[in-house]
Amino acid sequence: MQTGISKLVNQKRQSLGLTIERLAERAGVSISLISRIERGEIDNISLKKLQAIADALGLEMSDFFGEEALTGVHTVALIAYLKSLPEAKRETVAESILRILKL
Repeated sequence: MQTGISKLVNQKRQSLGLTIERLAERAGVSISLISRIERGEIDNISLKKLQAIADALGLEMSDFFGEEALTGVHTVALIAYLKSLPEAKRETVAESILRILKL
C-alpha cells in the first residue's frame, strides 16, 4: 500500500520527468531505495536519506509529514506557493481561488 510519502515521491518524480535511476543519482541513494519507497515497502528511512530525496525533488521535509490527504504533488505545490506569499497577499490569493471554485 502506498503511503503519503511514497505517493508524493512518485508523483513529484514523474512531474519532473525523472526516472527512478536519475532521482537516485541526484539524491545519492540507491535505485532500490527509491523503488521501494514508491511501492510503499519502506517502514523506516534515515532522515538524512529522506532529506536528500526531498532536496532532489525540490520538496521540504515537512511536505512528507503533513496530513495524508494533502500530499498530492499539486496540493503540495499550491500550499508551498501560498506559504511563500506575504500574509496579506496570501489571503487575497486564497480568497480569489475560493471564489473561482464556487463558480
